[in-house]
Amino acid sequence: MGVFKDYFFKTLRWPLSHRPGALAVIVEGLSRSMDQVRGDIIHLRNQFNPWTCEPGMIAKHAASRGIRQHASESDEQFRARCIRAYAWQRLGGGQLGMPQILAHFGYSDTSMINVREEDPQRWAEFKPRVPVKSGMEAEDFRTIGWVAEETKPARSRLAGIRAASTVAGSVNAGGITFSSIRIRLTPERTTNIQLTGSVYGGGYSHAVARIRA
Repeated sequence: MGVFKDYFFKTLRWPLSHRPGALAVIVEGLSRSMDQVRGDIIHLRNQFNPWTCEPGMIAKHAASRGIRQHASESDEQFRARCIRAYAWQRLGGGQLGMPQILAHFGYSDTSMINVREEDPQRWAEFKPRVPVKSGMEAEDFRTIGWVAEETKPARSRLAGIRAASTVAGSVNAGGITFSSIRIRLTPERTTNIQLTGSVYGGGYSHAVARIRA
């Protein structure tokens, strides 16, 4: 039972509409027509919202938002980006907005680096810093670059992409200790003298020299 038919027969509950006759036929036909018009109105309304529109309307919503579909982006991902386009635009294409868009493409925990930290003269340039978890290929760099160019503010310029990785392990440190012996010699005497000793990686080496005074 449609919405209007349910309203006429269950809410209004006019007795004459429940009796066989011309009035019941008119009410039945009117409720069906109004339910159909209501469905058409709802369908038309849904086309103006990327959440509820048909797949064929996504491209028009994307064009109105100035975004394009990437080759690696599925239709559902593209729809999701159209839905979030306004919110991401409000966040800006830099420090806040771009990491969320990169996460949408699978690059999570990304941060933005302003190149002015390296060179104050390059204040308008930036680099996405992308954590590398299982390796990055050439296509990954192309995708990240495409996202950055698509979403960055007009005043900014992509200077490069920094891939950061962390390797677990231990670090061993070694050192060298030098020691020397100062010896006083007397004339006209030949003596074996231990001169400088050195420690290398836990081993000890020494040198013996014959000095004639």
